Amino acid sequence: MTSKQRFKATIDGKQYIIVSDHSNEHILAVVDIINQQLNQLKELDPGLSKEDRSILMAINAVSDQLVKEDQIASLEEDLDTLTSPGNTRETDTPRVQPKVPFERPEN
Repeated sequence: MTSKQRFKATIDGKQYIIVSDHSNEHILAVVDIINQQLNQLKELDPGLSKEDRSILMAINAVSDQLVKEDQIASLEEDLDTLTSPGNTRETDTPRVQPKVPFERPEN
């Protein structure tokens, strides 16, 4: 079991303590992306409140997560199909014959 660590992070000017089993580098990357996205929303619409920016960012994050989950499920289905016992895909493809006859040298 991985031990959880506590991290101090500043998000949109406010201090938070984050408890996670991820690495320090991972948490720093997450915090950096959050701050970048919040700043982008602030630039796009300076009238948005912190709460509205946070909710919009959460909606984007969950939407991205659902898209990634769908992509993973699709790839897993493809992998199951390719690795299933009845799959003859390899044998369906004809082998390419060399244009020049090949003979092994005698020792």
